[in-house]
Amino acid sequence: MAKVRSAKQLTFIYFSIVAFAIIMIHATVLDSTLESIEKLSIQNRLLLQKESIVEKSNLSNHTSSFKIDEFTTGYVDRVTLPELVDEKIFLPIDEAVEIQKSNAIGTEFFLMKLAVSEKKDKFIYVVHTDPAFELGEEEIMWTQSWQSLISLFLLLVALFVVMRISERLTAPISVFAKQIANRSPDDTSDIQLPSGLATKELLQLVDSYNQNQQQKNALIERERAFNRMASHELRTPLMVMQGATNLLSYSNEPEFIKKQQVRLQSATNEMNDFIDALLSLTKSEKDLALSKRQLTKEEINVIVDAHSALLNTKSVVVHIELRQAPMVIIPEVALKLLLGNLLKNAFTCTDAGEVNVVVDSHSISVTDTGVGLYKKQRNDDGHGLGLLITRDICRKYNWTFELKNNDAGGCIAIIHLS
Repeated sequence: MAKVRSAKQLTFIYFSIVAFAIIMIHATVLDSTLESIEKLSIQNRLLLQKESIVEKSNLSNHTSSFKIDEFTTGYVDRVTLPELVDEKIFLPIDEAVEIQKSNAIGTEFFLMKLAVSEKKDKFIYVVHTDPAFELGEEEIMWTQSWQSLISLFLLLVALFVVMRISERLTAPISVFAKQIANRSPDDTSDIQLPSGLATKELLQLVDSYNQNQQQKNALIERERAFNRMASHELRTPLMVMQGATNLLSYSNEPEFIKKQQVRLQSATNEMNDFIDALLSLTKSEKDLALSKRQLTKEEINVIVDAHSALLNTKSVVVHIELRQAPMVIIPEVALKLLLGNLLKNAFTCTDAGEVNVVVDSHSISVTDTGVGLYKKQRNDDGHGLGLLITRDICRKYNWTFELKNNDAGGCIAIIHLS
């Protein structure tokens, strides 16, 4: 794994890069400025002396070169220029050109092509070497070097200040990271904001972590409730199977044995359907290879009959109304568990009256005339756990579930198919 640097290290590296870039840019700009000033100063001086240079050229009896002043020499033809001047160098008219070669004095010099006629067909080539400029440039560079050292010192001071600010800003994050590292895996409580300078980013980080912890707590509670519900759903057929097995030892009559076998088969099928429904929740629609199918009244009747035993001692009538058969994408076992949970809740909470199952192209509703949503204490056998898996199945197949009180009494459970 690549080494990851701390915020302080990154701050130092980035600041050093920026500081070095600033120093280099400053030195480059200074050198370029000095060169430009030197060139313009010499060029303007020679242009101002142009008439004097022409007059001295006329007085020199047209010799190949003549002295203009102590540091300036004129040449009447390019071929008579010193050997240091390359013949291929382009010389613009009335503009100084710096020759990047040292002369006998050991300094660079400037060459300027002066037009001495209006037609600009005659020229005087002026070579100027002024050590004063070079010496002045060196003095400026030394002065600037001191200024650069002072600037470097100020940059170091600024780096120290930035590092201290960076340390103060990152200290709460380091404390936050250590708190998380030292927390027990079972500790899902909210974490407190670390002491120190609180920034907006730190607040967002702590809030996001606490929200994640709350979501984790909710998932854990759902998992526990789901396990309780699953154990309850499996316990009922297991008790039936255990009871039927015990009864088989008391009689050898064929009718009695057949009756117990039917009970065992029914309990086995119920467990198998429940397990298949749970497994379908963990698989994708692609794995299940589902296709659209039409929900029929016969399928609804089968689900109602599977739970009708809950109404054996009650004066409750069940009505099934299929207004329009919807097209659904859901396994039969999952729909049986989904609708069965709603019917069990309705049958359990209704002592007398009716339970209406209404199906259309957009929804499935179960309406009862029982005690109502808030009058019955929720427990492991009531709404709470049964509705947990109902919501999970609806979420799995992009349906929505709604449970509310019926104005006429009882509850209305609605599955919205779209």
